[in-house]
Amino acid sequence: MINFPVLTRVRVLDFAMYAGTDAKPGLDHIFVPGVNVIVGINGLGKTTLLTMLLRALTGATDVPGNDDLGDRRRRIVPADRFWFRRRAPDDAVNAKVTIWFSLGDHEFEVTRSLANLDVVELSVDQQPFPTARGNEMEATYRDQVVAASGLSSFEDFVFLIRYIVFYLEDRRSLVWDAAAQGDVLGILVGDHGERRGQYVDLFNELLSKDSEYRNVHAVVYKRRKEFDKQTSTIEGGQIERLVQLVEERRKDLKALIVRKNELAQTRDQLREQMENRRQEIHEGRAALATQLNNFYESFFPQLDSPARYLLAYFEAGAGCLVCGTQTPEATERVTSKLYMNTCPVCGSPIEEGHRPANDPHAGEEIEQQREGIAAAEADLAAMEQPLRGAEQGYSSTAAELVSITSQLASLEGQLKALGDSLPNVIERRDELNKTLITFEAALNQLEVERIELAGQFRQLTEAIDQEVRAISGQIEQAFAKYIRGFLAEQCEIKYTPRVRRLGQRANTDLFTFPHFIPALTSGVHRNITTVREAGQSVSESQKEFIDLAFRMALLELAAPNAPTMLILETPEASLDSVFVPRAADLLRRFATRLNGAHETRLIASSNVNREQMIPALFGAYPDQRFYGQVVDETAIDMPPMIPIAERASHVLDLLTIAVPTRALERFRAAYEEERDQAIYPDGQHVEGLGGPLHRRSPPHGFDACGNLTATRHPLLGEYSGGPVLRDSGAWAGLEERGLSLLPRRSARG
Repeated sequence: MINFPVLTRVRVLDFAMYAGTDAKPGLDHIFVPGVNVIVGINGLGKTTLLTMLLRALTGATDVPGNDDLGDRRRRIVPADRFWFRRRAPDDAVNAKVTIWFSLGDHEFEVTRSLANLDVVELSVDQQPFPTARGNEMEATYRDQVVAASGLSSFEDFVFLIRYIVFYLEDRRSLVWDAAAQGDVLGILVGDHGERRGQYVDLFNELLSKDSEYRNVHAVVYKRRKEFDKQTSTIEGGQIERLVQLVEERRKDLKALIVRKNELAQTRDQLREQMENRRQEIHEGRAALATQLNNFYESFFPQLDSPARYLLAYFEAGAGCLVCGTQTPEATERVTSKLYMNTCPVCGSPIEEGHRPANDPHAGEEIEQQREGIAAAEADLAAMEQPLRGAEQGYSSTAAELVSITSQLASLEGQLKALGDSLPNVIERRDELNKTLITFEAALNQLEVERIELAGQFRQLTEAIDQEVRAISGQIEQAFAKYIRGFLAEQCEIKYTPRVRRLGQRANTDLFTFPHFIPALTSGVHRNITTVREAGQSVSESQKEFIDLAFRMALLELAAPNAPTMLILETPEASLDSVFVPRAADLLRRFATRLNGAHETRLIASSNVNREQMIPALFGAYPDQRFYGQVVDETAIDMPPMIPIAERASHVLDLLTIAVPTRALERFRAAYEEERDQAIYPDGQHVEGLGGPLHRRSPPHGFDACGNLTATRHPLLGEYSGGPVLRDSGAWAGLEERGLSLLPRRSARG
């Protein structure tokens, strides 16, 4: 029989998030049998506390994968060891969490450091173990857990914790993860000792053989290709062709080198000639400027030397010495003004000027100098096109040279790989053949070993299939009982074993794994359930409820007369108002099982809100008339309401313990009032969790005496005709039909 862990107490010290009170620093809470509610608001650490409980049980380990388990080896993987450290400003250096829990007849007390999740103290049945190094304490803890739980390994313990006991924010799917479901059912059913260990070993070994076979097969494939290539080389004369190609490429390479050098020489010669022409033009313009300066001295006798020099330099084609422009338009503008005996600067007429015979601005010597400059410029322009051609030819030849060099290197590499000669090629082929034979032999040996392992594994899977099939009807009935509290649609699960291969190879052995598939009605399929094989085929809320109901059914079947535990974040956000009391009733029934299971605990976190989940979990649903409309069970089938005086022991109040957020600091009074209304909807005047509670106001739609008024109640609708007295026959009729909004008393409640 499997023993599930049942938490009885948690204590957190020196963790900044849970400061506690002056009278009671930190967090120290006892989980009582039945319903336990962790009450808080966003940011107070509800999820952190649930994660702390998880890691206190499992340490820094988790199941592999973030979603589907798939064909991963069945072994635990490291979890984030420093998750809590990052949530404390002091790195949680002194922070510790201690949990007390039972496993069957054994009582555990475990203390872990929240800085690294190491076990620092361990007691079993009030017998402390000597303090040792972290890994040694962890190994001792795991051994004790395995022995007390009745499981074959600590890995199985972690699997059950993650897939059955805890249903947290990450919502690991069990129903729609065929691999995880098959593994969990294999853990829960049948022999939990040697056979379970053999099952895990064979499962992991088969996956290893599959991986090793694929790796060796890849090597064999590569060697086979090399061998075939070497053989075809010998038979097809490939070496001779390669030698010929190498010689051709070497000739091409020599020719390209010669051509490249010739183009480089031509290019350099053109560049030198163009530079000479540019120098001639520069010197000619300088001489022309000197001649023009002398000319302007007589042409503009009133100008000083700088002005004459500027005009001469511009007229010589060297450009403006003021702004640097050399455009033909600017030169033409100055020339035309000089031709018209007009000052090129101010535009005033020049009274005394003379005009030479050949040029209006210069003598014959100046004209000849200009013609020499023009001829040099024409030569320079004529050289530009040949230079561009030489440069382009050089670039293309250099690129072709690189390509031919690369081809030659590749061909020479191929030739070298083939042995350079026929005898070497034959020797290389024989070596490849020997290597190929060795790897093929190893591949055949792996296949023989895999077949043997597969035969042993098949026997185990068939035995597990038969055992799960024998109790499948009970699991289906338990699931049906729980799911109807969450969904109005008809929902069922059917045992449908999955037949699949292990690993990624095709055409290998098929194995049978236990598996249940849900089927569900819908708005368009009202009278028949349709199979929902994928999680995407249902809504997110339906997916959560089906998974939760399946976990509860498995817990009930795995430990029918022994205490279990379910830790979850309440799903009221996914429930409409009708199904809040139904879901709460199911959770209460699970938490208050009788006989040997009376120590079962449900630990649920819930926000302070008006969804009525908290009072419904205590059996104190305020709207009894509405409650009577939506539940199917009679009052005698329901667990008793938790008495008002005992409710505080069922609540872990983070509004009091946790460091307040800004929202709590600002709206504490409102939050505490909402909390008190949720825990004590019956409105008795008692000392509450954070201060005195006052009798609540009458429910909306009633006066202080309990009479219905003429107002409209949000759930009951419009009432007319005046108040109806509580002792009237009409009120009595309502009570007989279970429609009273006031709590009904019974011998049990």
